[in-house]
Amino acid sequence: MQLLLIAGVILLTALAFWQGSRLCKARQKESSSQRIAEVILRNTDAYILLIDADFNVVWTNYYLLHDRKRHSKRPKVGNLLRCKNGEDAGTCGTHEMCAHCPVRAAIEKAFRSKENFSGLEAPMTLYTSEDNSQSVDCVVRVTGNFVYPRGKALLLLTVHDVTDHIRIEQELTQARIRAEESDRMKTLFLSNTSHELRTPLNAILGFSELLAGDPTPEEKADYVRIIRTNSELLLQLIRDILDLSKIEAGTLEYTYTDEELNTMCEELEGIYRMKRSEGSRVKIEFRRQYPSCRLRTDRQRLMQVLSNFLSNALKFTSEGEIVFGYEIRGEQIYFYTTDTGVGIPEEQVGQLFRRFVKIGSHKQGVGIGLAISKSIVESMGGRIGVESVAGKGSTFWFVLPREAKH
Repeated sequence: MQLLLIAGVILLTALAFWQGSRLCKARQKESSSQRIAEVILRNTDAYILLIDADFNVVWTNYYLLHDRKRHSKRPKVGNLLRCKNGEDAGTCGTHEMCAHCPVRAAIEKAFRSKENFSGLEAPMTLYTSEDNSQSVDCVVRVTGNFVYPRGKALLLLTVHDVTDHIRIEQELTQARIRAEESDRMKTLFLSNTSHELRTPLNAILGFSELLAGDPTPEEKADYVRIIRTNSELLLQLIRDILDLSKIEAGTLEYTYTDEELNTMCEELEGIYRMKRSEGSRVKIEFRRQYPSCRLRTDRQRLMQVLSNFLSNALKFTSEGEIVFGYEIRGEQIYFYTTDTGVGIPEEQVGQLFRRFVKIGSHKQGVGIGLAISKSIVESMGGRIGVESVAGKGSTFWFVLPREAKH
């Protein structure tokens, strides 16, 4: 009998030990699972919220992500996320803007229909400081799925901050648009350039062949004048194309020297008076206002911009006058070219300084002279613009600082 009693005690002790061992292992397994779940939730790049129909947060990983203590009572969704509207009003759902909140509307609809939702993107302003003095605008993507713990319907919200993602998408879209525009402009450039280069080349070749014949002295003089004119045009087109390629590559160079502006403008006056066609009724005049004015600038680039203005004025002015000059305005010098030509329609003025834009399609040129002029003026620290009235004429101008920016 005593042996049976001892055996029973040993058996009960073994059973107790076995049961305790099982419970210990179960607890260890549960604790390990909880630690794994905590690690996963702490490193999830999203807020996960389990909410009821009254917008109360039953459970969330928010506290794990921010290492914060849990609220003593269940917070509303907006208050947990620190939505500016909800925080300003005190309670999420009581601010006047809450009625227009797309996240709130989606949650209400989900509980009414008992249907999940996904892909909702909504802007939010969230406080980022404890005293609510700092906030950040962001865009969140929200997904809602129903779960039924203990038979009660709760909505599991997953909230992602997609602000950077949307910004990158927008930047990629803008880059694609710019690339497509660049491709279109290059196609237009090649089309215009091939046509504009062929025109003076054909003239040079054609009249060179005529010169090889036996022209009269008068014809010979005309042929030489036409060849010279088209050679100058061809040279200018090539210079513009080379300058544009340098601007694109950022290698257009500037050499600054002290220049006397009156001397420079008088030189341009003489050049463009000679460029007028025979019998032209257009008067070209440099308006000299100062006995002398020196400016430290890049002579070649300054002459290039003024020449572009004068060349365009001569193209579009059949009678009247072209007047150009400069004015000292404080710490700046204002250069201008005014003509009595055809003028520019108001709706086209804003396009003038874009590349490959031509106002008169029948006029020679590839439409890059003004774009190059704009780049030169801005590189020299100035501004450029135009004032025009259709049918009455135009004034092209630019302003440079008296102290060179280089």
